Amino acid sequence: MDVVIVGGGAAGLAAGFTLKQAGADYLILEEKDQAGGRVIGATKDGYILDLGAQFFFKFYRSSFQLCDQLGIGDQVVPFPFRVGMWRDGKTYPLIASLDPRILWKNRRDLVRFRGLSPRAATQMGKILPLLLRRKRDWDFIDYERVLDIDGVSLAEFARSKSAQDILEELFQPMASCLTLGEPEDIGAGYGLALLWYCFFGLWTLKWGMGTLTQKLQQENKEKIRLSSPASRIVVENGKVRGVETGGDFIPATRVICATTATKALKLMPQLPDELRLPLEKTSYSACCHVMLGLYGPALPSDWWAVAAPRRFGLSVAGVTDNSVKSPYYTPTKAGLLHCFTYGKYARELNRLPHDEVVDLVKRDLWTLLPSLQREPRFTEIYRWEEAVCLAPPGHLSNMARL
Repeated sequence: MDVVIVGGGAAGLAAGFTLKQAGADYLILEEKDQAGGRVIGATKDGYILDLGAQFFFKFYRSSFQLCDQLGIGDQVVPFPFRVGMWRDGKTYPLIASLDPRILWKNRRDLVRFRGLSPRAATQMGKILPLLLRRKRDWDFIDYERVLDIDGVSLAEFARSKSAQDILEELFQPMASCLTLGEPEDIGAGYGLALLWYCFFGLWTLKWGMGTLTQKLQQENKEKIRLSSPASRIVVENGKVRGVETGGDFIPATRVICATTATKALKLMPQLPDELRLPLEKTSYSACCHVMLGLYGPALPSDWWAVAAPRRFGLSVAGVTDNSVKSPYYTPTKAGLLHCFTYGKYARELNRLPHDEVVDLVKRDLWTLLPSLQREPRFTEIYRWEEAVCLAPPGHLSNMARL
């Protein structure tokens, strides 16, 4: 075997597709009974459920290029990114855009916006010039230009700028909704890049995010071995020998470890320090992801999400109505609410049975959305122990050294 790929998520499947195009002999090992990893989808009663990843940012160049190569580039579509900021029992629409046409179209909402306190709005006036001045630095791919602020967390960065209010009213809801962690958990460079990316909108695949991994599975269908957890990647005298899985040994001249850092460390415990230490410092958020199929929309027209600051003590960082993503996500005029628990709440809820989770999340939902219909058409839960890489302080510097 030329190459064994450990992990059948989006990364492993994309690696297999690339090797297929190059004519290599390869095999993908996936421990679960379904490939797709954190870009997985499902359907229920005519609803499309994005169980993991919810969107592409505009600057996900590799993802869009891969969609083109797979013949699904025409299915990549933008969707409205109108977010409600919950404050003092009311929800105010935030227009996350730098496009003058969009800002002009929504000028009334901009004038009426009270989602930030006066102090937070003043502090944002100090942060925005920094974002604009360094706009070329906010790049997930060419991230070395933000290493100067990578050593502190997003929370520490905000406090250093005397922006405590903007931390709690904007940075924290944004960070928690996008990473399912806290601003103390993520590096400043990564966190500010997330904020910057939000100004340029979001994209999805019109038949659901899972379309990407479904298409990749089709391309790799003869090369995927499901329910085959690898137990060790064998390296001897500095050279890879193959992969142990169960009682089998698969010899290979190359191995691609397309897993989380946590699993990679278990598979390769003898890595040299320069490779092992950066992986040891990588951390992930958890999420108890609750989805409700509704008979009607949950949010005002063209709204996608509502975010709630942590000071209100809710278990959900935010909720989204995925019916606005494309007309194919739900039956006509229906709603599809996704509730994202985060931080300590996610870890606690992941240990609870289905009914208890639903009751607790519904309680918080009715706080955010008092008019929400009490009985959904269905409720689904998908539990993530490792949901999103948090890129903690120093993570980008560690990756650069690696």
